[in-house]
Amino acid sequence: MIQQSIDISPTPKLNQALYETQKILEQPQKNKQAHYGKYADLRAIDRAIRKAINTADSGISFSQGVIDDANANGKVSHKIYTVIRHISGEEKIIYGDSFPDDSNMQKQGANETYAKRTSLCLAFGIVADDDDDGQGASLLEQYQRKEEENKVKVIAYLKDNIKKVDKDVSERVFAVLGKKDKTLDHLSYRQALILSGALMYELARENKMEE
Repeated sequence: MIQQSIDISPTPKLNQALYETQKILEQPQKNKQAHYGKYADLRAIDRAIRKAINTADSGISFSQGVIDDANANGKVSHKIYTVIRHISGEEKIIYGDSFPDDSNMQKQGANETYAKRTSLCLAFGIVADDDDDGQGASLLEQYQRKEEENKVKVIAYLKDNIKKVDKDVSERVFAVLGKKDKTLDHLSYRQALILSGALMYELARENKMEE
């Protein structure tokens, strides 16, 4: 089975670019109708993200792919992943929704499109559906719980490692957020990722200087 873990590799430039993109990202137009209400299809979501990237001139691009997986019983399923890249060469891989293998190619295609749509929403923080009698809320709650778990891990990393640098370096790290408050527990997940990227960069630079 696919093993997933939080990616806290140093990507300060990509993190800053994502921050700038999401500041101006407008929720896509809900251009389709389902039994639970209106929703934005994959094309509308893609268009909204690319518009924000172009407007912010943030230097990021993204693509999606599929990983095949099988459980202990040999049952095959597929998982969508989203790769977000920055012109600096930094990138993040974000794992998203899974969908079952289906011999009906039309149904398989529809399942893949749905998984890509929801995975792209998770990667860029988009809400593309009306309330679907709790189903959409449940998906959002699952994502929020996972995000909170990841934030706890990133903040724990920051607390363990920020003490390894001197005051001047610490000031540079926190300057990435443009705020004076250095209370780590008050950070959002996005801010924690940006800060961890900056800290990793400084730690790597200090190690190189020592060498």
